[in-house]
Amino acid sequence: MKVFQVLAGGPWGGGAVVVLSLTQELLKRGCQVWVLCLDDLVAQRFAEARANVVRCDAWRREINPVYDLISLWQLFRLCRRERFDLVVTHTSKGGLLGRIAARLAGVPKVIHTVHGFAWHEFSSPAAVLFYTTLEKLAARFCDLIICVNNEDRLDAIRKGIVPEDKIVTVLNGIDTERFSVARPPELYRRLAGENGAPLIGTVGRLAPQKGFEFLIQAMPTVLTHYPQCKLVLVGNGPLEAELKALAFSLGVERQCEFLGFRSDIPELLACFDIFAHPSRWEGLSITLMEAMAASKPVVATDIKGNRELITDGVDGLLVAPANPEALANAIIGLLQDWEYAQAVGARARQKIQHQFSREAMVENTLRWYGITGSGG
Repeated sequence: MKVFQVLAGGPWGGGAVVVLSLTQELLKRGCQVWVLCLDDLVAQRFAEARANVVRCDAWRREINPVYDLISLWQLFRLCRRERFDLVVTHTSKGGLLGRIAARLAGVPKVIHTVHGFAWHEFSSPAAVLFYTTLEKLAARFCDLIICVNNEDRLDAIRKGIVPEDKIVTVLNGIDTERFSVARPPELYRRLAGENGAPLIGTVGRLAPQKGFEFLIQAMPTVLTHYPQCKLVLVGNGPLEAELKALAFSLGVERQCEFLGFRSDIPELLACFDIFAHPSRWEGLSITLMEAMAASKPVVATDIKGNRELITDGVDGLLVAPANPEALANAIIGLLQDWEYAQAVGARARQKIQHQFSREAMVENTLRWYGITGSGG
């Protein structure tokens, strides 16, 4: 079987992690796989997996009628030339252009994966209407939509984007054993110092979606109770300078360390005492799942996707989004009751192991792709 994954998207992140797992299994089962990648690191990872990497120079992140038509034409020509058996699209723009191009090119099966719709809790009514209209249009060009959380599926049905029999949920999953590593002593001393300062860690792109400004704003309150506490931010992105300036303006720049992009995430998670996830919106966060798999007590925002992963007070804490005070109080509460915090982390790992495994995600997704057994 010939499969084209229209990943599109930006830098390496949760969506790419999911698609790479699926691609590796498809290749293992004898399929030929093409992947549209827009970022150099993402392209490198898929090339190393021996997928056929597709680049699209005309692609622009924002809507641009001229470049979007060129991208649509390029995708159409590729689908016609390669005669794919299945095209799977990802992201909002990738889903729109990819579905239209594939269907017009005569691809027999077209599936779209929703890693989170373009609208969210903070969207204006006009934005929700605009993106809902585009999704209704794009849905006409595919056979099935796969959501990574149940709230998106129910929302799509309620908004009339697609009939109930054309949309399913397949929960994301990860390889939990990657996050069973012991705390590396040298790395821990580097971050926590010789006295072992409490470490609050977070991982993600430094972009508006992730809400890191609220976490930094929570630090003055946390530091009044735990003056030695440190916040470690892992990732890069367009808001890096702005977030560093915010930390400086609040007088917490020495307690906020920006590590940039890192590939040693399991080791870093092992060093953290608490993991904070202040996102304003998500699909089903791979980063959050990784922290839970590492047995970290998690403080996350009470938003779509996060609610699918966390039962508040049992295997994590959920707080209101865009609320520094709520973040601070939850973090302080965990630090004050460390026995409870460790129990929360242990239950978090158990949940990820039992309900969000990589194997279950891959098998369930490939079943909807129409691929079973070892052959392509």
